[in-house]
Parts: sequence; C-alpha cells; structure tokens
Amino acid sequence: MELDIVQYEIDREIKEGIDRIISNLFNKSSAELVLLTDDAGRIVCLCGDKLSNDYAAEFLASIISGVFGAALEMGKILSMEDLDILQYESKNMDVVIKFIPPRFLLGVLVRKGTSLGTVRLFLREASEELSSQMENLKFVPVKTIKMDVKTLEEKLNKLLGS
Repeated sequence: MELDIVQYEIDREIKEGIDRIISNLFNKSSAELVLLTDDAGRIVCLCGDKLSNDYAAEFLASIISGVFGAALEMGKILSMEDLDILQYESKNMDVVIKFIPPRFLLGVLVRKGTSLGTVRLFLREASEELSSQMENLKFVPVKTIKMDVKTLEEKLNKLLGS
C-alpha cells in the first residue's frame, strides 16, 4: 500500500486569479461563505466571515472533502460515476459543493431563501474560470509512504488509543 502526499505550487498570479474568482462568487451569490479546498481538505481560498476561527474553517474544509468523497463512493456503487455537484439543505442554511478538476472542491454556504438556481449558475461560471486557472498548477510529490495494511492499522490504533 502506498500513500502519496502531494502538494501543488500556486504562484502569485494564479493565486490572485483564484482569489478574484472566489471573491466574485461570494459577492454575486450573496453567500455566507465560499471555500475552495483540495480533495484532502486543505484550504486553498476562503471568503466570508461565517466562521469563528481558523480551526472552524479547517474543520469545515475537512468535512466538505469527506462528505463529497463519501457521496462519490456511493455514486460508484449506484453506477452514478458522473457526480460533480452535491447539495445539502438545512433549516437555516444551504450548502452546494462542486468538484473542480483535477482535485479541488468549491463549497458555497448560503442562507435559506437564497435562490439556489442563481447560486448554481454563478457556481458553474466560477468553476469554469477556476478550471482554467487550475490547469497551470504544478503538482509536486512531497513524500511517498510505503507500508503494509497491518502496519497502517497498528499505527492508527496506537494514534487513536485503541
């Protein structure tokens, strides 16, 4: 079993473009929060003041990544392998998560009553712009960890105290 830890290089020009796109989406969609994260839950860009601290933002990014990953796996089981958008509605807030190739997720949190059709329209526009920005990213393997499943289980059990 191998676990690749991959980082990506974002130069200043690309980062400014990403920030501009996220800011525009935030303003157009009347969102409470717009969050661009990678598929591992690392924050690339965040716009909004809904969260009380950085830990809350990191936790939310991890949840977005996990929820989308779980929905993607469920889609594979149900032969719905073309999943690229996920929507969650609650009493006060709606969340829309969009996959941005090659490995990013764009999450938008809006207050209940905001037109989700409009949000999805702006989200589609932003995702197209982000996709063109992401084409210029360089993926850099940082570290490859090789271990068997038994060793991995032992390390996880030790870490979790089981």
